[in-house]
Amino acid sequence: MTDRETNTESGATNREKYSKEKRTASTRRAVLGGLSVTAAGSIMVGSVAGGKRRDATTPTLEGPITDGVPQTSAVHDIDEYGYTESEYLISGDAQPLGPPNPYPVDEREAPPETKAEYKTRLLVYRPKHRRDFNGTALVEWPNVSTGRDSPVAWINTFDYAMREGYAVVIASAQKVGVDDSPTDQDLRTGNPERYGDLHHPGDVYSYDIFSQAIRAIKTRPRPKPDPMAGFNVQHVIATGMSQSAQYLRYYLNEIQETHGLVDGFLPFATTHTPEEPADQRDDLVPVLWVVSEDEADRVRRPDSGLFKLWEVTGTSHINYWLMAWAGAMDVRDFEGDDPGWDPLEAGQYGERADADYGDCQGNYFPMRYAYNAALSHVTEWVKRNEKPPAAPRIERDVASDGTVEVVTDEYGNAKGGLRLPPIDVPVAVYDARSCESYGQTFRLEESALAELYPTHKVYVSKMREATEAAVDDGYLLPADAQALLARAEASSIGK
Repeated sequence: MTDRETNTESGATNREKYSKEKRTASTRRAVLGGLSVTAAGSIMVGSVAGGKRRDATTPTLEGPITDGVPQTSAVHDIDEYGYTESEYLISGDAQPLGPPNPYPVDEREAPPETKAEYKTRLLVYRPKHRRDFNGTALVEWPNVSTGRDSPVAWINTFDYAMREGYAVVIASAQKVGVDDSPTDQDLRTGNPERYGDLHHPGDVYSYDIFSQAIRAIKTRPRPKPDPMAGFNVQHVIATGMSQSAQYLRYYLNEIQETHGLVDGFLPFATTHTPEEPADQRDDLVPVLWVVSEDEADRVRRPDSGLFKLWEVTGTSHINYWLMAWAGAMDVRDFEGDDPGWDPLEAGQYGERADADYGDCQGNYFPMRYAYNAALSHVTEWVKRNEKPPAAPRIERDVASDGTVEVVTDEYGNAKGGLRLPPIDVPVAVYDARSCESYGQTFRLEESALAELYPTHKVYVSKMREATEAAVDDGYLLPADAQALLARAEASSIGK
């Protein structure tokens, strides 16, 4: 029986699968608020809001909605990949399973005790043909920091995900994205004709809404209509960026053991990355946490159990690729114009002499390549128990007062960390911690480039060696290595 024919694994099966690495949970700090503490000091997953936590229910679905264009839909061509985009409305009663703001811990509010009705949406990308589906659904908790749903993981990985046959589901889990944007860019306000019936009772219910969204695509019998068109979803990987990753961290610590719906977690780019082993469970399902250099302002916890951390050198919290995609999305959604998405321009890493570098023009480092590799590794981890490679931490100087400074090389780029070719074969300095998390890119002076790469052949040769090394290390996928090398070959460096 092939991977694509096996039945979906339950949460209990996952725990058995990883039992040889399961660790007894030690006493954890207040980050695991809402749990009961036994006399022995261990943590019991207990009650939320004074009542017993129940399994998530399967929501009611409507759709697909065929008129118009979904808000936050793809700005790139998905048809060339053999994919479909469909939107569904989901509704039901949600349980209040956690605080509206999970971190910082000392600012948590107690959730209410009653269920509440909700209606939100799912945006689903899947192959047109069942034979092209790889059995894994990437379910994203979209970021709402800008006052709207932002599918940051999808933006980073759409090319890889569709090349490899993933389903990608964007679940509008938070109130800001559904009906409460301070910038009037939520679904209901932004398009009342399409989303006028949506309503969200508050973020204390977001965790259960997220679980119900997963049930809608994973469990059997499937709801009707079925957003997966009968495709057998064997594994679910949950992902989210920044504040969404904070919610996923709480979900993993507090909800996963009971609901058992997620097979692996891929949170990324958040300041609330766990600092101590006690901060984050590592005994349930695989977790690969990916952070940018911008989050290297403190010392992070070591790898252990089912937890691994990658710190990607050169990357900012928000990068130019993301800025360009989001800008194209805004042009289409709120101005009604052609998005004008240009991946060639958006994907540069500093190799082009004619680009707008410096002065808060954005960090051009290709974080998406590290995310793609991480997704590939998490998939193999949940399917075959093949762990991702460990990655060095970014080098830091820690002062006596606890202040953390990143150690830089002679060009100004950080030392250590997970290093992709543009760091080891530099053409630019990547400032990851400026311009309100957008960062900057400063191309090296032509004299410095000429000294490093006296000919174009020398530059391309060094990039080829670096891409091969990164592929061997497991930090760069072969297809992405080819794309990166093609950009190097098309550049004027050394000419």
